Amino acid sequence: MQTDVKSTACANAATTVVFNGPARVKGLTISYASGGVVYLANNTSNVFVFTAPAAVGSINVLIPGEGIRCSTGIYATTPAGMTATVFYG
Repeated sequence: MQTDVKSTACANAATTVVFNGPARVKGLTISYASGGVVYLANNTSNVFVFTAPAAVGSINVLIPGEGIRCSTGIYATTPAGMTATVFYG
């Protein structure tokens, strides 16, 4: 399925509405300063969880296939010291 890919930046220590409506998560870029966990949810159900090591770094996460389907919207929660950019379509 071919779709336009968009992105939303998620600030640290926040819950961000990435997209309000049906969409598929295609990938993420996560930057972390001291570890922590980032959650992506479809309404209230987690569809992706990443636990960062207790160090400074960043990672690119590619979601295979058609991506992770979220029927009601994509919501990201990041802890202090972590930011994320979510790619969706």
